[in-house]
Amino acid sequence: MVHAMKQELSVVGPEGTPLTLATLPAPNTERWVARRKAEVVVAVKGGLLSFEDACDRYRITAEEFLG
Repeated sequence: MVHAMKQELSVVGPEGTPLTLATLPAPNTERWVARRKAEVVVAVKGGLLSFEDACDRYRITAEEFLG
């Protein structure tokens, strides 16, 4: 039996390192430094996370995300 390895989706983060859903800031993040904000924006732009999923995951409004 052959097991196909499922490769986790990733995008290149703002610091040049791979970002995956597992390496994004935790949903309960309270201290939003510029790097964490940039990681979420890159994840959305790269298709790792939808805009709606990002807003839901981080409990922010569309206006907050766009700001």
